[in-house]
Amino acid sequence: MPIPRLSLMVRSLMSAEVSHEVHAAGTYRRGVLRWGYFLLLNGIAFVIAGAIFVGLLGGDVLDPYLRGTYEWLLAHPGVTSFLAFSPLSCSMLVGWGYSQRARKRKKAESERLARVSPEGQARATPPRIAPEAG
Repeated sequence: MPIPRLSLMVRSLMSAEVSHEVHAAGTYRRGVLRWGYFLLLNGIAFVIAGAIFVGLLGGDVLDPYLRGTYEWLLAHPGVTSFLAFSPLSCSMLVGWGYSQRARKRKKAESERLARVSPEGQARATPPRIAPEAG
């Protein structure tokens, strides 16, 4: 039964025969393929890096804009401090998220133990240490 609303290419792809032939070990030399991709991708990266380098050689055109940005950042030290500490803030936020996940997991485990057995109730809640008077 033909599929009328799909394009010709999609219909031809859907009707293609799938080969389930298993190739013998060693048919394709994976090491050569990996080195080929490695060299190709490194070549692309070097071309991009070279283009950036050559583009920045004529970067004197950007001096007025960069000077304005520099003066604005000097006039706003709070923004500069925020930009400097943002990686620390992000890592602390991620750490807080992981700690919340661990707390939820421990709470769910203690609730599961409490439901499973009555003696699990005693193990589920750790003893609280009262502050010393004095």
